[in-house]
Amino acid sequence: MTSSKSSSDEKAASSATLTTKGFFRYTVVILALTAALGFNLITEIITDTGILLGPIQPFNTAGCEVVKGLEACEDVHIHHSSGLAFTACGHAESRKEWFPPIGNNNPLAKNAFRDKFVVYDIVTGEYQVMELVGLPKDTDRVFHGLDIYERSATELTIFAVNHRRTGSVIEVLEYTLGDKTVQYKETIQHELIYTPNDIVALGPRSFYVSNDHRHLTGIKRHIEENLRRPWSNVIYYSPEETFVAHDGAVSGNGMTANQDRTIIYLSACHGGAMHVLIPHEDHRLVQQDYIKLDYYNDNPSFDAETGAVFITGHVQPLTMMHELGIPEKSVNGPSKVIKMYKNPIAETIPGSPKYLVDTVLLDDGHLISTGTTAAVDRKRGVMLIGTAFSDRGLVRCPIPEGA
Repeated sequence: MTSSKSSSDEKAASSATLTTKGFFRYTVVILALTAALGFNLITEIITDTGILLGPIQPFNTAGCEVVKGLEACEDVHIHHSSGLAFTACGHAESRKEWFPPIGNNNPLAKNAFRDKFVVYDIVTGEYQVMELVGLPKDTDRVFHGLDIYERSATELTIFAVNHRRTGSVIEVLEYTLGDKTVQYKETIQHELIYTPNDIVALGPRSFYVSNDHRHLTGIKRHIEENLRRPWSNVIYYSPEETFVAHDGAVSGNGMTANQDRTIIYLSACHGGAMHVLIPHEDHRLVQQDYIKLDYYNDNPSFDAETGAVFITGHVQPLTMMHELGIPEKSVNGPSKVIKMYKNPIAETIPGSPKYLVDTVLLDDGHLISTGTTAAVDRKRGVMLIGTAFSDRGLVRCPIPEGA
């Protein structure tokens, strides 16, 4: 019996040793993965927040000038045949209190909720603030991403994200070239469209829209942002069906598309990257490429003449966010515009990157502050840069060298 008990004890001890070793190995693996994730996360944060960058030196800004009288014009779209640019502009100071995409949710914000819809004539350099006919007088207007669907050569449908206090929605507007007013048609609100940021128009009542966060407020939102969680998505909407077309982006932000909508470009701002997505026949989006960038990228804009994508964003976003927290201070957020384009040798030399990226414009924020989009009109040699939080809301530049 003594021998049997001793053998049993030995087996138990051996089993315990194996269990301990297994637990130790498991713990080592978990710690290693945690350390690796932490290292990669820290590296990404250092890179795309620019916290180690020194003073920013302006590049290719010669000839740029501010379009006076406009503030906080986040998105710009050019109708190339007419030379008209469409944008929506607000009040820069009020964005510090109400702009849900950056977590500002004070419903008592002064001078908010009265954004202007603006048509800018690139040829004359003049702009017109348009009356929104049919939109109820007291409706909140805090516009964000826009896109245009051309129903004909002169008739346009305009989709606009609007961050109302009662919840963010998509406003559907119609405009005929030459008119002095924009006609409100309808408001689209859907449970899947909960933190809308930008739009790609597909038809007179259908579109893709990005949700930039899963969580609107609270601790989960901070976790989502600070730990770069891939919790945002792109929604396909039509009157017939609405569903998640693409999931798994880190703060999916601005979007654009090529002319025939066979490629969708999605900016992942907290991920510092661009998703290149291909629509299937059922409108679901499949990722074709993922291009890592070195800054906090915002809205992309497609150049139909060259096939390049211009991506504008924030070089030192922590500086921008710090100044957004200071009342009555003009925000100086360093801004950058890059050109992303297909590598001509990618198909012939194995291992070559599919896309190349060049910086075409850079500013320290004293001229172009909080830049969010850059739309190019090659026929007239103009680049229009929108700014989300600046009292210099729209900046007109000659197309930069190399763009």
